[in-house]
Amino acid sequence: MNKKVLGLLAASAAVVGSAIFATPARAVKQNVNVNLTVDEVLFLKTFQTVELRVTQGELAATQESTVEGTTDGTNQLNLGGVTVNETSGTTVTKTINELYAVYSNDEDAEVQVRVTVDPNNDRLFLDGQEDEGYALMTVENQDFNDNARNLENIDEDDIEGEKPIRIGGVQLKFDFKDDDDNDSEPEAGSYEGGVIVVEAISEGEFAE
Repeated sequence: MNKKVLGLLAASAAVVGSAIFATPARAVKQNVNVNLTVDEVLFLKTFQTVELRVTQGELAATQESTVEGTTDGTNQLNLGGVTVNETSGTTVTKTINELYAVYSNDEDAEVQVRVTVDPNNDRLFLDGQEDEGYALMTVENQDFNDNARNLENIDEDDIEGEKPIRIGGVQLKFDFKDDDDNDSEPEAGSYEGGVIVVEAISEGEFAE
């Protein structure tokens, strides 16, 4: 093959190649919308331990004291006729003014706070002994907010942080029982072992 033929072939290839690259391919184009959702964040603050005290007044004792006649310094008291723990009931309700505070990255968040008694720890045993009497704990009012601080009166500058979206308390009822599960007048001592569960639940668009 002579140089002239080779030159013609090379020129033809160059023309075809340039034609291929010069012709644009068929293309389609579509805009795609992009949305971004930031999930609601809930933060719960509560106490590690609740220490409650039942006072003599709350026991509703029928008589707290009595007097007898006059003494010249040598008389003896009549020691009979006294029942120290004679009360008008076996149930006491205690209020926890502020049990929890809920925070969120959405100030308009719809949040429910649920306070329940752990079913495995609803009995507070006297002196921690299971063969003694106990107090059976139930939630009397889990939406008790009468004594909690008003959120409108809380300034973020005063608390050095973000402002909670909800503050609340709870009322707990204690039914005193003897070791045979019968209603019983409460005995003095420490009742231990109860557990309550505090849970903040989103009810808005992030509920699922």
